[in-house]
Amino acid sequence: MIILTAVPIQYWILGGWAIACGGYDLAVRRIPNALTLGAHGGALTMLAVTGQGWLGASPSSCFAAWVLALVLTVPAWVLKLLGAGDAKLLAAMGLAGGMEAMLVAYAVAGLLVGGTAIVWMMAYRWEPLMAPQLARIGINAPTIPEPKGRMLPFGLGLAIGFVVALVLLANRISVLPFQFD
Repeated sequence: MIILTAVPIQYWILGGWAIACGGYDLAVRRIPNALTLGAHGGALTMLAVTGQGWLGASPSSCFAAWVLALVLTVPAWVLKLLGAGDAKLLAAMGLAGGMEAMLVAYAVAGLLVGGTAIVWMMAYRWEPLMAPQLARIGINAPTIPEPKGRMLPFGLGLAIGFVVALVLLANRISVLPFQFD
């Protein structure tokens, strides 16, 4: 059973930050540097002052997660598949939360955004075939826009994934088959 009543304040702060980043990406299709690079500064400050990340991860876990986040996202940014804000957001999540939080956020985002893209492409492909049949029974199907380019805000998926990671970590539920620290 997942309980959120006695969750330390840093989980709520990071959750609010993630929701702000995801909401901003959904509304404006970009994530401001103040949110991403500001989180980098906060994470580095926490590491310097306490010797651990915001969620208690070791410095090695946080820095390794930061590097892996950049390895995973910078090539996609170079190929114009992701925005720079998405890369900086995942890197900030890794630096603040450590390896497990970053990997959970990335996996959940990939599943959410990838699944949504697949459903959208299937609906676009099938809409011309289904519209006449639906019209016969009185249903006017809306036209589905063509999926092309960067069609979905990946930052929103990352934010949802990070909140999932926060809930799991707050309840001490590990999803990785190994311990990084």
